[in-house]
Amino acid sequence: MPARKKIEKENIIDTCLKITRREGIDALNARKVAKALGCSTQPLFYYYENMDEIKNEVLQEISKLFNQALLKSNYDRPAYKDIGVNYIRFASNEPEFFKIMFQSKMNKEMFDFIDLTGSSLQIFETISKQTGLSLENAKQFHLRMWLYVNGIASLAAHQTIEFSDDEIDYLLKEQYMSLLIYEVKKGNVKEEILVQLIKKNREGKE
Repeated sequence: MPARKKIEKENIIDTCLKITRREGIDALNARKVAKALGCSTQPLFYYYENMDEIKNEVLQEISKLFNQALLKSNYDRPAYKDIGVNYIRFASNEPEFFKIMFQSKMNKEMFDFIDLTGSSLQIFETISKQTGLSLENAKQFHLRMWLYVNGIASLAAHQTIEFSDDEIDYLLKEQYMSLLIYEVKKGNVKEEILVQLIKKNREGKE
C-alpha cells in the first residue's frame, strides 16, 4: 500500500492560489481544494478552523505577490513610471487576483484603499525624489495618477482592451507630464525639474 502523502499548510495555500487564479476566490470550497490536493478535507481543518480562515490567508498571499510585482525593477529602486507599468501588467497577467484586490466591495477610505499592501510610503518617497514634491503633495499626486492607472488596469483585467507595452508606456508618460505641469503651475514643483524630465523623455531615458 503506498505511503499516504503528507499535506502541509504550504500545499493547501498553493493549491488555493491556483484555483483562485483560474476561477476567483468565490470558487474556493473544501471539497474542491481537497480534490485538487488528492486528499480528504481533514488536512484542511487540521491547520485551519474553517474556509474563511483559509481565504484570509490566500488574500494575504495575493497581497504579497502584488507587492513584489508592483515594486519590481531592474534598478535598486523602481522609477515611478515603472510602478504604474507593473500595476497594469499585474492586472493583465493576474486578472482574478487584481479583481479580488481592487474591484471588491471594501468600504475603505480612498488612501487606505490604495495602500492595501503597505507600499504607498515607498511610492510617495519615489515621487518626492523625482519631482521635489513634499510627501503630502506626493500623496495627492499619486492619488490622481492612480485613478488614471487603475482605469487602464481594469480594462486590461477584464480584457476589454489589450494594451501593448509601448502603449502603456506612452499613456503613463503623457498623464505623468500633465500632472507635473499642473504641480508646476501650483508652485509645488520647480520648472527646471519639468524641463529636465522633458529632456529625458526626448532622449528616451525616462
